[in-house]
Parts: sequence; structure tokens; C-alpha cells
Amino acid sequence: MIRPTAPSSALIHSSAHCGKGSSSVRDGSELSQPLEPANVRAFWDNINQEDEADRSVATNTQQKVMDIAKQRMLVSTIIHQKDHKGAVMLGLYTQRLCDVYERLDKPSRVVFLQMLSREFCTTKGDAQESARRYLESAAKSSDPIQSVLFARNLRDDLTPLYTELFDQINRLPGGFAFLVHMRADMLAQIRNDRDDAALRAMSDSLMKKLETWIIGTLDLKRITWNSPAYTIEKLGQYEAVHAVKSWLDVKRRLGNGRRCFGFFHRSVPMEPLVFVWVALTNEITGNVQSILREREPTSTLGEGSAKCAIFYSINSQPGLSGVDLGNFLIKRVVAVLQAELPNISAFCTLSPMPRFRVWLDQWLTQERLSHTPEDIAINKKALDALLSRVPTATTWTAALKHVIDSHGWTSDQQTLDAMEPVVCALGAHYLVNIKRGKAHSALDPVANFHLRNGACLHRVNWRGNTSYNGLRQSLGLMCNYNYILDRIEDNNENYVRDGTIAVSGSDSYIDAAKRFSLSLSAKL
Repeated sequence: MIRPTAPSSALIHSSAHCGKGSSSVRDGSELSQPLEPANVRAFWDNINQEDEADRSVATNTQQKVMDIAKQRMLVSTIIHQKDHKGAVMLGLYTQRLCDVYERLDKPSRVVFLQMLSREFCTTKGDAQESARRYLESAAKSSDPIQSVLFARNLRDDLTPLYTELFDQINRLPGGFAFLVHMRADMLAQIRNDRDDAALRAMSDSLMKKLETWIIGTLDLKRITWNSPAYTIEKLGQYEAVHAVKSWLDVKRRLGNGRRCFGFFHRSVPMEPLVFVWVALTNEITGNVQSILREREPTSTLGEGSAKCAIFYSINSQPGLSGVDLGNFLIKRVVAVLQAELPNISAFCTLSPMPRFRVWLDQWLTQERLSHTPEDIAINKKALDALLSRVPTATTWTAALKHVIDSHGWTSDQQTLDAMEPVVCALGAHYLVNIKRGKAHSALDPVANFHLRNGACLHRVNWRGNTSYNGLRQSLGLMCNYNYILDRIEDNNENYVRDGTIAVSGSDSYIDAAKRFSLSLSAKL
């Protein structure tokens, strides 16, 4: 059965559709006649009985061989018989394949996905022949219609066969959600084997399909403590930034002075595809613990006195990685909050810096540890203060590495005070000046997301996230991105064109990083 999208979801072969007195076994010959739900149920009963008989006489190894052979046959039938089977028959076969996939364990799913990506990709011989004909037609024929036909044939032959399977699955009730979860399985395997080009290509192909199917099918909903338990449970399951520890934790995040909004697909009305947590505050917040742990979020004056909306966590289902929904969600939520609470004048994020520590470890090369680096500007007084905390170090970089590699440094206030200006300066340099290869975009994925959306880099926050994960990823640094509504379009255009990062506020660390960047550009 396709993975349920809600406790009450019913699929085409649900027992709720069974009629009384229907035969328990059919041989499938009646499929040429119009089918009633009871007949469909009987068809599946027959196939499932055959499966049980097969399993009772097969060893584990034999069963795996039989299973993959059956899966291959089902996929081939769905893809190659679409012009010879009616819609009902194709739906039955497709539903059958989804049922089989849902029963597979993780290793078996990997085998299936690898088989699908390799054996049902582009047919090389057909594509080569179509390309040859198209090139010959383009060179010799003066008939534009013939060229168009050859171009269409080439396009069709270059389209992987598994896209037809995705189309058929999407037509099933709950099929969209099934494909989202299937792509999550693909991405999990790609993380284990990054050299699997065929699986990566299939994942990208499905991502484009999902993007197309999402257009015009999303509903924005506010999620509250009174929302269905299934929906609230999904918030905890998909939260990837600040882990949800308990139902009380969720209730606090959905309480007074807090908001949660999600985009829901119309075929999956109880499971958010992407959602954002919002805190209503009186000022731009720089510490996420103050949001997550505060028992009474609003001031004594209530939500009507709030001046800022802080977007402190945006999450999407794993299978939608690469599908840009967060951009649209933030803009829609801003419009809703403006209408509901006109007293709010600032819309900011409190965002992680997930790759800062990885970059810093790579930046602290042996050369930089031995000799004071000249590719970053940090106040000398701050560097001397850090050096004083590690008497054996000869450079501030060596002192920094000694501290961050040691245990317990976050419990020593003097060390924290010495670390703050150095780490904040490095964090600002990382956000402003470190790019992806020769591209103009920021290396940090969260920074790139918000800057592309037209936000301004506002502030770097020392000890913004003191959780284990926050310290591991970024030494506790977080930053604010400010969505100034009348600057969004210009900011987006400038960033996409040449990587210009818009800044708001007066953060001394960001200002210093920008000046250093300009001085380097002038020298070049």
C-alpha cells in the first residue's frame, strides 16, 4: 500500500470499498470489463495469495531474486504497455508496484532503485539513432515539419523511461506523497554512494517532476495546537534545525507569541511539505535558546506590542531537497503577518551557519598555524587577548585551534570573552567573503538561500545557539537576515548578478569584513 498521508487516508483498494458477497478470488480475466471497487479488491486478494504461496516455498536468496524479477516485470509492464492497457489496468499494476516497494526493507529498496535507475533510463541505441536522423534532417531537409518531428522523437528518446512510471504513480491517490518519500530514499543512498551517477540522475529527474506538479497545488495553512495530531507529529519528525524533544516542546512553539505555517499539497492535506516556525518579539533576537526555552513567549502587553517576526527554523520533507519552497513560504507568511499584526515592522531570520566549523578547520592550515595569516583583518587587541589564554601558542591561529579542539572551553568565561571577537570576525568573513569556487554565491547554503531571496545580512550573533549541534556546526554562531520589503527585488538582482551582499544594521564585524573585501578588490 502507498505510504499513508494521514490516518484516515483511503486508497483505491481500501477495505472500505469492498462490497458484500463479492468473490474472494478472481483470475483477472474480467479486467476487460468495467470494474467496481469490490472487483479491484478481489483482484488484489488473488495476487496477494499468489505472493504468499511463492514465499512459502522460497529460500531468502531465492526470494530476493524472485522479488527483483517481479519488480522488473511490473515496471516494464507499466512503462511499455501504457498504449495497450486501459487506465484502470495501469492503475492496478502501478498500485501493485507501490505496495511491493512499501514492504521492502532498506537494502531491498536500494536494489530496486538501482535497478530502476540503470535498466529504465534513457535507451542509448534509440537516442543515438534519433540524434543521427535529427542531424541529417537539419543538414539536408528544408521541410520544417520534418525537422520538428525528428526533434520530438529525439526528445522522447532522451527522456528516461522511469519518468513514465513517476507519472503513473502521481496519478494514484497518495501518489505524490509516495514519490516524495521515494526520493528521500534515493537521497539517503546517494549520501552513502556519491559516485552513483545513475541514481543521482534519477533523483534529479524526479525532483524536476515534483517541482512541476507542485505548481498551483499548494495551500498555506497555519498550524496550531488544535491542528490534527498527525500534522503536529510531522512537525517533530521533519524538524531538522532545532530538535523537538517532547509534545510540551511542540506546544510551547505553537503557543502565544509563536506561529507555525506550512505549505500543504492538496493530495496530502494533513502533512506539511515545508513549514516555518516564527517567534513574535519586541526586538531582533540573537539567541535561539531564548525562543525555545521561554515559557511565556510574549511580553505582558501581548502580541499586539510585538515589533519583530523572527523566522527561526525552516524545514521541508527530505524528499523535496532542492525544490525551492522556502522562498515562497516566507513571502506568503510575511503577507499574512502583515495583515494580522500591522504593528510588526521587521521580518528577520535567526539562522544557523551549518558549514562554518568545517570551513574553519580547513582554513586553519599548517601554514596559517605557523605564520600569522594576512587574508583576514581582526583587531590586534582581540588577537593578543586570545593568545594570552594559550601561553604555549606562537600565533593567534594556533591559540584558536588549541581552544576549539579542547573540552570545556565553553564553561570558562574568560576564554569565552577572548574568543568572542575573533570567532565573530571569522564568522562575518566567512559569510561575506567566502564563495563557492569561482561563483559569486556564498559558500554557506543558508546564507545563499536568504541572500538569493533578497534578504540583507544583518548581524552575527555570538553564542546564538549553545546546543551541542550549534557548537559542533558553528561554535555557537548564528546570524540574522533581514527581509526589508522594499529592498528585496534590488537585493536579489544584485546578488544573482555579481554576488553583492546587501547589509542592514551596523554590525561592526560585518562592516569590517565588507571593508576588507573592498580593499582586496582595489588591490586586484
